[in-house]
Amino acid sequence: MTERPAPDLHTVFLPALCWSRRQPDFYAVTQDLSRAGITFRSASEPALDEQLTCSIRYIGQVEARVVRTDDKLFVVRLMASRQRAAEIARTMLALGREQGRTFEAARVHPRINPTRKDVLVTLGDGSVLPGRLINVSASGAALALDHTLARGASITIGGTAAEVVRVFRDGIGAAFANPLDPAQVHAGIRL
Repeated sequence: MTERPAPDLHTVFLPALCWSRRQPDFYAVTQDLSRAGITFRSASEPALDEQLTCSIRYIGQVEARVVRTDDKLFVVRLMASRQRAAEIARTMLALGREQGRTFEAARVHPRINPTRKDVLVTLGDGSVLPGRLINVSASGAALALDHTLARGASITIGGTAAEVVRVFRDGIGAAFANPLDPAQVHAGIRL
C-alpha cells in the first residue's frame, strides 16, 4: 500500500471502535476513503471477509465487510443501502477536506494552552455565553461553546473584541480585532 495515491483516494482521519463476533472491541482510525472502501489503521487485524460493526466518530455505527488486509491496515466495504453509503461518503469527504486545510501555514503566531480556560463571550446583541478556551495566540483564539455562532459574527471574548472566522463542531475560531502583543500571550493570559 505504498503506491502513489489514486485520484479517487481521499485522506480522512476519524477514530473508530470496531468489533465482530470473532473479536471484542478494538480501536482503529480511518486513513482514507476510495472506491475500494474505507481503509483503517489498527493494531488489531481482522480476517479477510470478516463482518465488522464500526462506530466511527461523526459518522455513526456502520456494518462492513473486510475486503483487504495488510500490515496494520484493513479495508472495508460498507454493507448499507446505496443511499446510506453515498451519505457516509459525502460526510467523510467533507471531513477530509476540512482536515486537509492548511491552517498551520497561515498561522503567524504560536498557540498556547491557557491555564484559565473559562471565559465569557459577549455577542453583538449583548447576550453573554459561557465559553472554554481551547487555545490562544496573539491573533485569535479557539473556544468550545454550547451555542452555535455564525462566521463573521462580532463577539467579545472576556474583554477582547473578535470576529468568528471558523465554526466547528462544539466551538469556534475567532480572530482578534486588534492582535495582541506576542509577549502578552502566555499560559496565564486573561482576555
